[in-house]
Amino acid sequence: MPVIALGGIKHTGKSTVGKIVSQRLALPFHDLDDLILKDLPPRWSIRKWYREKGEQEFRNKESVALAQYLKEEDQKGMRILALGGATLENPQALNLLKGSDTEIYILDEEVEILYHRIIKRGIPPFLDPLNPEESFRKMYTTRKQTLLNQGDYIINIHGMDQTNAAEHLIRLIRSKYGR
Repeated sequence: MPVIALGGIKHTGKSTVGKIVSQRLALPFHDLDDLILKDLPPRWSIRKWYREKGEQEFRNKESVALAQYLKEEDQKGMRILALGGATLENPQALNLLKGSDTEIYILDEEVEILYHRIIKRGIPPFLDPLNPEESFRKMYTTRKQTLLNQGDYIINIHGMDQTNAAEHLIRLIRSKYGR
């Protein structure tokens, strides 16, 4: 049985939707960010690690955490994994996912909704602090194309609340696997 990997741009609701789906279908749930955090120094956040160590170090950490998860979880049944917002742009991580029993479900949300969700917590390190909206829109356009190309399934959640998005995903999983 596969890993159901949820991909999408930051703040599409991958973790929240994944938790709802896992509860409703009685499947284990993991968040790749949480798996990365386990190996960071105490009181470090993903944002702090990225800001202080840089993108390449973060991508390395992400790939190591993903490889460990896929190896440890290899003999278990179906489960849900929320990916990071840029995991599918990480060549090492993408190769790991594509080389395993993993199906990638992309949560696709509108750019305006995502930008407002992201900015609520402050400007993240991957955006230009002088023009965060423009840099987010640019990143969104590039990343969305990558996500659409890499996903096995695309779930348009445009404006849906996370419960409805989860219900949509549950129907898709049940139609495929009869759970």
